[in-house]
This record gives sequence, C-alpha cells and structure tokens, in this order.
Amino acid sequence: MRMPTNKKKIALILLISILLSFLLGSLVYILFLKKTKVDPMETSFDSRSEIYWKRLQNRPEVLKGQGYPSDLRDFLETLRGKESYQWNGDREKTYSFLLTEYPDERGHVLYAVYVAYMNWKEKADEIESQVSLTSYEKLTAINRLKAEIFPGVLYELIFPKHPTTPPAILVSYLEDYISRNPYSYSRERKRIFLRKKEELYQKEKWVIQTWESPNFYRQVVDLMYEREMKEMTDEEKTFYRSSKIEELKSDFWN
Repeated sequence: MRMPTNKKKIALILLISILLSFLLGSLVYILFLKKTKVDPMETSFDSRSEIYWKRLQNRPEVLKGQGYPSDLRDFLETLRGKESYQWNGDREKTYSFLLTEYPDERGHVLYAVYVAYMNWKEKADEIESQVSLTSYEKLTAINRLKAEIFPGVLYELIFPKHPTTPPAILVSYLEDYISRNPYSYSRERKRIFLRKKEELYQKEKWVIQTWESPNFYRQVVDLMYEREMKEMTDEEKTFYRSSKIEELKSDFWN
C-alpha cells in the first residue's frame, strides 16, 4: 500500500527539520562552546606585549641579564600591588611605569612577563574558587597551569624551587587521600604518605628536612591517626602525638 503524498511530504519535512537541528547544534558548539576552552598561552599577552612575549619563549635567559630584577617573583608581586592599590587597576599606568623605570627593551620584556603573570593569577584564582575541588586538586591544577604558561627557564625564574614546597604538597596530598578514603586505616595512610614523601623529596631530602616545621608533623600525625586519637584525652593525645612524630621521622630518615 503506497503512502499518501501529504504524509510523504510531512515525513520529509520532519527529516529535514531533524537534520537542520543537528547541524545547528553542531554549529553552536563549534562557534561558542568549543571556544570557551581557551589555551592559557593565548591569553598570556596583549597587543603591546605579544611580540616580546613570543620572543621570550625562545630566549628566556635574557631575564637573567644585567638590569633585570634579581627576584622576579617579588618584583611582579610588588608591581601587582602598585597596579591594584596605587593605580586603581590601570594597566596603562603599569606600562608607563615600566617603560620609565626600565628604558630600552627591558621595560617591554618585563611588561610582557607581567601580563602573563597576571593572566596566571586570574586563572589561579578561578581554580581556587572551585568548591568542588580539594586543596590538593587545586594545588595540582595551579601548578600545571604555571608550567603551561611559563615553560622551562621562565618557570624556574618566576617560581624557583623552595624547600618548603614539598611539605605543603604532602599535607594537601594526605588530606585529599583521607577525604577520598575516610575509612582507611592509619597504616595505609602512613604507607601512602611515606611513598609520596619519597617521590617529592628525592635527592634533596636532607635540605628539605631542615625546613620541616613542627606544625607540619603535627598536622600529618593528626590526619594519619585521626581515628585513634578521637577518644583520647588532651594529655593522652599530646603523648601519643609526640611518639608518632618521632616514629614517623625515624621511618623516613633512617
């Protein structure tokens, strides 16, 4: 039995409508949604800094040269404070200040670094504001972003390694593990902690050790033995904590 002509037309119109909807949806995704995933490197410069920032990727060692700030991170943070509080967020004044204080190429190069640094700060603040992430996930994401925006030598110059960094990462890592495994036993927590510590400290463990604060070990023990200490009195906790701190040090350093 043949389908009436009107029904054929309706079916054809419906088919065309479905295809058009699909194509339109794909177009919206390509033009708008897909564009939201911006490469952080693409927003690390403005019209005035683009040339110098791109040149800097090939010769970052220029920042080690004479006339450049010896502590680049401190310089950038000081400049950020000036722009925020002294110049009311006016980037134009920041640009003029740098060209005045650092004539020739230096002012342009430092401006390029500053724009990239502020781009990183803005994106890092966005990560920090995400309540769905743990402190360790935030730390990991921010560090990954640093490496993307400031590769190689640039990273080392702006974010030089410091012995206090591994202990801070360790505490965040342990907190993250416990939040995901709240019923884990202390021996398991200790095992993953020591394994991560070995990974982070590597050949610099003797240097890092001198920067480990008493509060660091207190935090670790309180996290690791949370269940055991829950029913203890304050006096019992103090004694137990002290013994576990010494035990933890011995396990790793000997």
